[in-house]
Amino acid sequence: MSEYVTKGATLICTGGSAPSKLQVTSNSLLSVQGNKVATVSDKVPNTNIMPFGNCKLKTFSPPCVPAPTAWTGFLKSVEIPGGNPLLKTSTIQCSCGGTIRFQDSGQIKANKVKLNPNTPQIEALKRAALIAAPFCEECEKRETQQRPKIIDIYWMDEQGEPKRLSELKEGQEVTLCIDVEEGAIGKNIDIQIDAPEGKSFKGKETSLSYKNLTVEDDNTAYLDKFKIEYGDQ
Repeated sequence: MSEYVTKGATLICTGGSAPSKLQVTSNSLLSVQGNKVATVSDKVPNTNIMPFGNCKLKTFSPPCVPAPTAWTGFLKSVEIPGGNPLLKTSTIQCSCGGTIRFQDSGQIKANKVKLNPNTPQIEALKRAALIAAPFCEECEKRETQQRPKIIDIYWMDEQGEPKRLSELKEGQEVTLCIDVEEGAIGKNIDIQIDAPEGKSFKGKETSLSYKNLTVEDDNTAYLDKFKIEYGDQ
């Protein structure tokens, strides 16, 4: 699930022995639930990114001295003071060899990053378009058929690592991430998951279909509470 990261979000490092809390200093204007939204500029060691206990990647595990490089996985389509906002799925490498990622977004009740396709301005444009041109059934059909191209389908484990569908255990509940081509924000997509050869899903279905998933502001559609259950063979 894609969420804005805010001040106080919990960070963990694969080389550290303890979590730490993110401090936001780059942005003083945009807040979520009263906490400032973090950006790609929030990467200064001991100012934004605090030590993670002891460093397990070094001999005798000395105290951690963070050496972050540059954030990846941020929201490219939005820019605020400090630069692009960070998402819960954003990561940053430490020069000592560890990968730093978010354990939570810092939000009490997490809000997805998404585009609202029904703002008053857009509704006014829709009404104006209907008045200017009659309804075209064939045009509507073509629009439905022109679905965005799907680039990748995956899920994230507890450490924030992307995993293939083939690595999902039966009955394990995850959020499915569907990356699509650029420029598809706000559009709907359909996906179909086929059962492995020789198997069928619960109900003797050979495929699972999900329709009208909305592409969010990070060019990804999300399917919450997805799990695979096979039928009796």
